[in-house]
Amino acid sequence: MYRIELPGRILFQLTALSLFACMHTGFIHADIVQNTVENYLQTNQAAGNKANSLIHQSSPYLLQHAYNPVQWYAWGEEAFEQARQQNKPIFLSIGYSTCHWCHVMAHESFENENIAAILNKHFICIKLDREERPDIDSVYMAATELINGYGGWPMTVFLNHDLEPFHAGVYYPPVSTDNSTGLTELLLKVNALWHEDRERIDLVAAQITSKISADADEAMNGISIDRQARKLAIDQISEIYDDEYAGFGAAPKFPRPGIFNLLQDVAASKGGVPESSRQQALLMLRNTLLAMSQGGIYDHAGGGFHRYSVDEQWQVPHFEKMLYTQALMSLACTRLYEIAPDEHYREIVTATLDFVSAEMRHPQGAFYSALDASSERADKPGVHAEGAYYLWRAKELEALLNRDEWALVKKYYDIRDDGNIESDPRGEFERLNILYTSDDYRNNKLTVKESALIESALRKLYQARLKRPRPHLDDKIISAWNGMMITALVEAAAVFDHKAYLDAAIAAADFMQHKLLDNKTHELFRRMRGNEPGIKATLDDYVWYINGLLALYEHTKSRQWLVLAQQLTSKQVQLFYDRGKANFYESVTDRHVLFRSRSAYDGALPAPNAIAVENLYRLADLSGDNKWRQMANDTLASFAASINSNPASTAWMTSLISEQITVNSEQ
Repeated sequence: MYRIELPGRILFQLTALSLFACMHTGFIHADIVQNTVENYLQTNQAAGNKANSLIHQSSPYLLQHAYNPVQWYAWGEEAFEQARQQNKPIFLSIGYSTCHWCHVMAHESFENENIAAILNKHFICIKLDREERPDIDSVYMAATELINGYGGWPMTVFLNHDLEPFHAGVYYPPVSTDNSTGLTELLLKVNALWHEDRERIDLVAAQITSKISADADEAMNGISIDRQARKLAIDQISEIYDDEYAGFGAAPKFPRPGIFNLLQDVAASKGGVPESSRQQALLMLRNTLLAMSQGGIYDHAGGGFHRYSVDEQWQVPHFEKMLYTQALMSLACTRLYEIAPDEHYREIVTATLDFVSAEMRHPQGAFYSALDASSERADKPGVHAEGAYYLWRAKELEALLNRDEWALVKKYYDIRDDGNIESDPRGEFERLNILYTSDDYRNNKLTVKESALIESALRKLYQARLKRPRPHLDDKIISAWNGMMITALVEAAAVFDHKAYLDAAIAAADFMQHKLLDNKTHELFRRMRGNEPGIKATLDDYVWYINGLLALYEHTKSRQWLVLAQQLTSKQVQLFYDRGKANFYESVTDRHVLFRSRSAYDGALPAPNAIAVENLYRLADLSGDNKWRQMANDTLASFAASINSNPASTAWMTSLISEQITVNSEQ
């Protein structure tokens, strides 16, 4: 068996600062004063600035634009009616509150009086929080990818009065450059086309809508699942695996929770796949999680993972910290520990969950959405920069640490006077250092003395960092992401025998039951902010909350969690299940949304239909009701075409295939 030598350092744990630890001691760390959108609102109110209509919204992202000179509307009938009455196209801007490039475009363009004047005169402008409305985001992301070959945020989409997209892009600079069209020029061109060639615009919009609508439904009856799908998936994953730096595909590199889950399942299997595939799966999984935990994508001083790496070496992250990343990375490392125990992965899970408890936890037990990539620079008040909270100058580190700590930290993290960040195309990180394990130490164990020095140094850096201006916290609570965190906490509690994690999972599940669930109708809300639940839940919200409830029942044997999971599953079937196609739509019916997607393909998050299938199998086993098993079989079989054509991209669902399901799908 291939064996990886793991570094023997003792990672700094946040035990003294951890809310999980605080459960036992009653100590609450008071130094963390969160920076939320309320600070932005209060600053503008104090300055006497005039707000637009977004001031009445709950979304932190929309509220961040409440003092723009752009006359924004929220998504809804009021905006659509204004577009019809004034005969203007719709300018739809989609993003989220912790998105770095959303902030850049907002500052450059939406705070620009001249651009705002053009938008207000010629367009009806709508702001949309993609985290609140992933159903709408997925429609226009499909259009953006079709038109450009790629997508991202901020997303910029132009719509006709039928809400059909006729042009779309991502970030635009305020004025044209040699490399890209500026927003000013684009707006004037679109306005001219709207009035001079409306027929052409509507034709293009209809064609785009027809194409993305057809592609949104991957279900296809009458096709059998390939018996070799799991082996083919491992072969495909091996082809995109980076032998040098680990991970899958080229930069930018993301965590791939679907692939992690399939690799874990194959590596742990006793049969059904060749031994060579099992060994290959374990090698790729261990190498990737190790490389991520040693790279800059992992926060060595504070715990937790950033959203993705901009480079192939996992060195330079995009510095957002999303709740779902923490949950799914913790889950992946916990499950790897189960099949290949190593203290390194326990330490990574503990540090990540402790970070979440200290910095992303609602006082009543649920978890907030995200921390921003950008924050105010400590040395330049009022100036925001990506990674400002996490990066260090060499002289700063030398001043904070004693001589022995500094001598080791300098070598261990490859700290340089001129900075150690190789990937810096915009010159944002000059003379700055990120903490990542240097090549010299990746496979070398530290001595006991060296481990103590690293631990002491990281504690000092964390305390020093707490004095810096905090990144913005998106303090809304998303049901799906909380469900993921419940599952991650329960599994960590079981594997590492840590009762505080179980207590935290129960607190989050209780919060959702009493704050985000209508206990009369069993309908779930997608988000809550303050005391206001709102927005109809998506399939993703239902399946992940159910997933967490099933994990709680399996670990505690308390029937309340099983009963609630059954009730929610029945409501999920009522709201989302298509009996004709035998699978689940990903959103509820909404006359203002062009189509309802259903897919087996994993993205940054696993496909909701895959989690639905997993839940149905578990529910059948736990309740003894085989109607759930049949529904799982049928749903899995309905995506046979997607699984057969690209099982690596449907990895979470492919991991659910058993010999029984393969045989059944061929009958």
